[in-house]
Amino acid sequence: MKPFPALRRLALLALAAALTARPVRAQEFGADTPLNLPTPPGVRIFPDLAYEDQGGPQHRLDLYLPFPIPAKPIPLIVFLHGGGWEKGSKVDGRGFAFRMVARGYAVACPNFRPSSAAPFPAQLEDCKSAVRWLRDSAVRYRLDAAHIGAVGVSSGGHLAALLGTTGSNHLFDSLGHMGAPSGVQAVGVFFGPIDLARLHETAQGSRTPLAEEIEKLLGGNPRVQLQQAEQANPVTHLKGDEPPFLLVHGTADTVVPPAQSRLLYDALAKQRIPVHLHLIHGAGHTGPAFVAPEINAMVDEFFSRWLKPVPRPFETVTAVITESTARKN
Repeated sequence: MKPFPALRRLALLALAAALTARPVRAQEFGADTPLNLPTPPGVRIFPDLAYEDQGGPQHRLDLYLPFPIPAKPIPLIVFLHGGGWEKGSKVDGRGFAFRMVARGYAVACPNFRPSSAAPFPAQLEDCKSAVRWLRDSAVRYRLDAAHIGAVGVSSGGHLAALLGTTGSNHLFDSLGHMGAPSGVQAVGVFFGPIDLARLHETAQGSRTPLAEEIEKLLGGNPRVQLQQAEQANPVTHLKGDEPPFLLVHGTADTVVPPAQSRLLYDALAKQRIPVHLHLIHGAGHTGPAFVAPEINAMVDEFFSRWLKPVPRPFETVTAVITESTARKN
């Protein structure tokens, strides 16, 4: 056996172990990912893929695949960045993508129209279009079109939740690739807004920028834009056929209170949808607590359970709330 392949395999194993054991920095997970974050040798990136033929930079995504690309189709996770529906970029998911590719997934990080360019539901329409394009491109990139998950942070979590609750709703399927479904098979929501009307009232009282961000997204005050606010609430669209959800929230979040995740948890549990709400005591809005080893392990177990095609007993999964405490640095 030649020494180089053996050394290369050892290097890849060491890299995978490092990615699993070392917490990814918070900015790598949800915001302000360094553009110079080095690409691991076990990852191949297809950057700036246009998921809309007539779209510009707002309709492009980066696709991360294991390298070498496996012969069998790869389960896919779509990462939706935060930024108050206005800021942020597809590169914000780079650290998450590197870690999950090492776990055997493909990861797609799309851009979508900001609220300054178009009000809701433009953002959801774009996300659903990206999912449809990915399904249409599954053979080309060896993606498992039957096992697609979504995960989002903050405002991206809101969009991920909507992807999960509007899979069978064609109201927002208004762009291209209409022959492919836009539903997903598992959803992770990190400190995501759910009821924007209720959250707007909270934000007004605390004088945070979130109230203005919600008004920009909905095209006005939710008390006036009643239909927009209702359509932007994931709970509105529940039918009982939604995929499993993992919700993670910090108890000290003063931007998006944890009560928002509890609203979605209660609604999903009522519909008997598998849902896991995990509360991190002392954690705020983003931060290293959300990429601690135990949280990474929770994310890994969740997506492995629902996206990797291994038969698992559906009956054993129920609505559950767990808790942990943010570690002090």
